[in-house]
Amino acid sequence: MVTRAAPQSEALCELLVADGAVPLPVPVMRVQPLLGDRGLAGLRGRIAAGEFDDLVFTSANAVELLLSLGPLAQAASRVYAIGPGTAAAVRQFGWSVEPLPAGFIAESLASRIGERAVAGRRVLLPRAGGARDVLPRQLQAQGAQVEVVELYQMVPDQASQAPLRALIRAGGVDCATFTSGSSVRCFVELAGALRPASSCTIACIGPITAAALRRQGMHPQVVARTHSMEGLVSALRSWFGGLPENGERT
Repeated sequence: MVTRAAPQSEALCELLVADGAVPLPVPVMRVQPLLGDRGLAGLRGRIAAGEFDDLVFTSANAVELLLSLGPLAQAASRVYAIGPGTAAAVRQFGWSVEPLPAGFIAESLASRIGERAVAGRRVLLPRAGGARDVLPRQLQAQGAQVEVVELYQMVPDQASQAPLRALIRAGGVDCATFTSGSSVRCFVELAGALRPASSCTIACIGPITAAALRRQGMHPQVVARTHSMEGLVSALRSWFGGLPENGERT
């Protein structure tokens, strides 16, 4: 089971297919923009005018919302991304990205940014509403002037409620994958009291998502060490074994 939002589930599904798995996409969430066109245009104008020294992206969704409205010059001298997927989204608009952090979580990104002097630098952090405050707090502690702009929020995709509940009730799912705390929250809101069968392996992209699962009474057996789609699939490969050793279903 792939719980990612519809536009982003394709990459994970393709990786799973390449490893011989059968992905079952059930997008439990969707992007709900929080800034209207005027708000986005105003923020883009400030970026173009050079009001920020550094831009920090923590999701591909923020990149798409901010940069897909038309050509926008990279006025900031440094642009950071939390992981390879977000970095790829930035590069597709012709922008360059600083070297990625060692681990693709907020704490690692804060450490990477802190390797260069940030005191007094004007930092824009466009992100999802309700995201953890670890990153802006650590950057501010290092003397950066951080402006957090909430571009969107992830909300349950109600169209997936019936298919999700039917899939859980039917059983037969070998593994359920979660790639963010938001996917856990939206899964629970749609599933209600239903949970994957005890025989279903719960797999997640990293420790933050794992903690969100545990808070909901689901205990992940697989937590990717490399917090990316590729890392998640690699962790699943190690858990289940490669085909045909793991017993390919027919």
